[in-house]
Amino acid sequence: MKKGILILFLVITSLQTSGQFLSDTGSLIQGGIDDGNKLVEAYIKPLNKAIVFGLSDVNYSKIKRKSDDDHHLEINIKLAYIKIPQKDWTFDVSKLNLKNFEPKDADNVMAQSIFGDSIKSITLVSKAKDFFGHPLIEFDMPTGSQKTAMPLPFTGITLRSGHTNLSVNFIPYLTIPDSDFKIGMIGIALQQDLAVFLKALQDKAYGISLQGSGTYLYGSSNLNIRPGQIYTPITPTGHLTGPYDNQKINIAYTSLCFSTYFDYNFGQHINLFAGAGFNLGSSNIKVEGTYPVYIADSAGMGSVVAEDVEDPLDIKNNFSRINMDFGIRGDWNHWFLQVNYNPVTYGGLGFNIGYKMF
Repeated sequence: MKKGILILFLVITSLQTSGQFLSDTGSLIQGGIDDGNKLVEAYIKPLNKAIVFGLSDVNYSKIKRKSDDDHHLEINIKLAYIKIPQKDWTFDVSKLNLKNFEPKDADNVMAQSIFGDSIKSITLVSKAKDFFGHPLIEFDMPTGSQKTAMPLPFTGITLRSGHTNLSVNFIPYLTIPDSDFKIGMIGIALQQDLAVFLKALQDKAYGISLQGSGTYLYGSSNLNIRPGQIYTPITPTGHLTGPYDNQKINIAYTSLCFSTYFDYNFGQHINLFAGAGFNLGSSNIKVEGTYPVYIADSAGMGSVVAEDVEDPLDIKNNFSRINMDFGIRGDWNHWFLQVNYNPVTYGGLGFNIGYKMF
């Protein structure tokens, strides 16, 4: 499971894979489906928030106000640099209400999230014990990536027509080199200058515009979880027949944002802007295929039952926040550079560099 999650993280942050994060433990699923869902959700929830909110962080585009007949086509590269709150680097396992597992050390209950420490870890043990009081199943929680911020890059095209800007942002659907991970993204943002409707704003250096955007990101990768990847002190009973070559993780994100922007143009070269609005979205993590799972006997018989399960995880989350945005843009001939800052939770810096075709 960690392999699939961390492949996604590495693709989005740097568009490359790193072997040190691809250790295939499979333990979060193999310890049982109900507890596995809770552990996986807690481990990746900060990543889900960062992607959902980051997809809406670099959508502002400059309004050209001096001519209704003005048309421009821009191509650009955008980067949202999302700051991860320190409180989300770890999570308290004891508050997850796990049914079958508990921390081995009752005084050490803080597990690392995907953004947590890359060395620290805690051990979970089954609540069911053998005749000598030893746990029947034991496994280590995955470590984190030790990244306190997440870059989210993508490219885009913006068409300006009069007082209306239409932007299309995307990552072409592709397979990342040296991996089997596939990723794609598509987003649309529409920004409308209110000078069209309010004469008091026409032909002014300042203005107000409304913007709405929607973005969808999808990723998938094969997994490689096999029997025997977690520790059991006794030989499990049951039957594990597979096949295990059909394992796959699918990850999808949607992000919607609605904002009002206030801006001021200092001549043709400098543009200051500030915006506020509402950002909402969802994440969906599906783990499909056949997986080996180990279940400690709840009747106190001191045994472990191994069985295959199909499509074990389908985790959905919804997120929302008030959104704010402050920034500056500079235009020089055909080139422009834009920098913005979002001060809210899971905000950060945004960068947009582009070229005006006409």
